[in-house]
Order: sequence, then C-alpha cells, then structure tokens
Amino acid sequence: MPVGDENNSMSYPMAISEYYWLPKSSIKTIDIRSDSLAEIKGNYLEMELDYKPHVIITNPPFNCAMDIIKKALNDVEDDGYVIMLLRLNFLETKARKEFFDNYMPKYIFVHHKRMSFIEGGGTDSVAYAHFVWKKNDYKKFAKITVI
Repeated sequence: MPVGDENNSMSYPMAISEYYWLPKSSIKTIDIRSDSLAEIKGNYLEMELDYKPHVIITNPPFNCAMDIIKKALNDVEDDGYVIMLLRLNFLETKARKEFFDNYMPKYIFVHHKRMSFIEGGGTDSVAYAHFVWKKNDYKKFAKITVI
C-alpha cells in the first residue's frame, strides 16, 4: 500500500510542501508501481526529463540504487540535491568505493530508530540513512548525523 496520510497524499511531497510552504502542485511525483499515488507512472531509469528539478528524493530499490543516483545527479539542476533513503551498508563494497571517492554525499542522516518496511510494523534489523548529494559539491568526507 502506498505511504501517505489519511487524505491519500504521498509522504515526501506532503512533508516538503508543509516544511517549505510550497504548493503540492509544484512537486512532480514519479513511481514505477501501478498502485502508486504518483502523478506519473513509469520507470525513472528509462525516462528523459524535459526539466531540471532542484531536488530528487526517493527510496530506490537497492539493486538499482547506483543507477538511480547517477541518473538523478545528471538530471538535477546545478547545485541541486539528490536525496536517497538507503541502507547504511550502502557505504560498503568495493564496487561503490570509486563512486564515493568521486561523489561523496554532502550529508548522511542516520535514523536512530529502525524503519519498518515489513508487514505488521516490525523491523528487518537494518539501519537506514538519508544520503544527500549536492550536485557539484563533492568533498572528501560527508557530514554524518543521527536523527
């Protein structure tokens, strides 16, 4: 079931519009799932955007997260942000080391409470973080904070 409030709003646009006082109509949503509340249904990896968003934020499937991050960093406007909810262990593996050497996130917000992505509200014993890249601002180290 799609995540949202009691009025069937998607959670990210709802939070962003309330925090930044933006009209929800200025926020475009894309989702591959047919049952999603997103306005556009489709595979982001196969889309060519006709605009440069300032922010792309998502919870990508782990198996294609690198592809989505790379595409998002290309798609956002200069100095735009790419925010991904990922497992904290996304920092691991030799395969992503070179990427992080060149594209270190600006911030990593580690969630102190395990998130629930399984039925019944339980947790899967995995730590999650929001990784935040600012396009063209790649330092050697990320600022990490626990939220």
